[in-house]
Amino acid sequence: MTELFVDFGREAGRIKPLHGFNNCARNTEYGEILPDFLALRPPIVRLHDTVYPYGGGHYVDVNNIFCDFSADPDDETAYDFTLTDLYIKPLADAGIGILYRLGCTIEHAPKKYNVYPPADFGKWADVCEHIVRHYNCGWANGFHFGIRFWEIWNEPDGLDPRIEPNGPPNWQGTAAQYYRLYSVAANRIKALHPDVSVGGYSSCYILGKNTDGKWTEGDASFFTDFLAYISAPETRAPLDFFSWHTYIGKQDVKKTAREAAFVGRTLDAYGFSKTLRFITEWNCCVCDVETPAYRREFYINMRNAKGASHMLASLCEMQKCGVHAAMFYDAQLWKEYGPLFDVPSLRPTKAYAAFRLFGELYRLGVCCESTSAGDLYTCAAKGDGEMLAVSNVGPDAQTVTLRIRGGSTDRVSLRLTDETHDAEALTGVETAAANGETTCVFRLPGYAFAEITLQKGEKGSVPQLNSPYGERN
Repeated sequence: MTELFVDFGREAGRIKPLHGFNNCARNTEYGEILPDFLALRPPIVRLHDTVYPYGGGHYVDVNNIFCDFSADPDDETAYDFTLTDLYIKPLADAGIGILYRLGCTIEHAPKKYNVYPPADFGKWADVCEHIVRHYNCGWANGFHFGIRFWEIWNEPDGLDPRIEPNGPPNWQGTAAQYYRLYSVAANRIKALHPDVSVGGYSSCYILGKNTDGKWTEGDASFFTDFLAYISAPETRAPLDFFSWHTYIGKQDVKKTAREAAFVGRTLDAYGFSKTLRFITEWNCCVCDVETPAYRREFYINMRNAKGASHMLASLCEMQKCGVHAAMFYDAQLWKEYGPLFDVPSLRPTKAYAAFRLFGELYRLGVCCESTSAGDLYTCAAKGDGEMLAVSNVGPDAQTVTLRIRGGSTDRVSLRLTDETHDAEALTGVETAAANGETTCVFRLPGYAFAEITLQKGEKGSVPQLNSPYGERN
């Protein structure tokens, strides 16, 4: 038996915008955004690898928008914003924030095209500034979207020869070249748009050391040298947010907390204590076996209860550690890493259910103290109601004793999501109240999660849903 505690009388800040995504789900590569995706109300969408590999040559990337680098950056006709405009506008109209990655899409193939350092760093920075101007200042028949976050390049430190035999897929330059590119571009953008936030560098391997598939603190010189460069008087540059990527594989969910602690200590040591910390890519690559087909297995698991339980647990863990915002990779339908919907049915998956639940916590607003233990991860929130999420990332069912304090209700309801249930009422729950504390005993299956709500009403009644992903009656 595992004992968990939640105290709705003890506040722990706000629920953070962690249920963001890379890109969005559209009914075809060029179609409308799925209503079910909008129903998740993601707080932010990052634009990277957009419509990749189908049509990726026309969206977002600096080389796609400013196709001829010999052209004049001040010439409106040198820019092709058309498809990127069509991609961003419905997101902005829906009130979804944008993190725009300035740079290029990943290239895994032996021949590289757009992942080299620009021929002229100053000119490249000028082009980037004009892209900001188009979307925030109306330049070139543009918009006033007020896009706040602008990320300079993606994974310039990323090279693992075991999985990238064709060489670095994002940056074919040196570390020093990237530092200079960042400094030139960040300063150029901030000089003309002081209200926006610039950052980077979307680190691929922030901890620096991989031993038998497990990441631990090792050579972090790319990170520390970057911070030293942009904090030096002669090359100083703003860093409004620092971003890195984390993919849960062999290691447990707590890997994210270890990374966040390392990032926080290092930023503080170089004078960047006010810099926001973003995870701009993450996913749960859960695989039980080491075979040549391991990728196929974790792609499958992303869409079932095993992966979904890890996703919800990761969201709970990020809420409790030094991460300010996060964007899941990826929401697009036609990608191995896009598990929100089954294709071609477009039915929401178990992964979707995990993000729906965290979105409900975010809607409530105020985070409350709760404990995690072993394979069980929790996150609690209150607002116009009180709710707790509990996720079991282990394979075995666990009997849970949940002690609830500080709640304003006389009724507890539990909904279960596992491989055979979709937010359905959990049976066999024992509830008792004494000394201002409610004790709930229930059995949570392996690779499953529960949504626990506290509500006024007739004891024992359970509110129903119109559908597993609908609104409450």
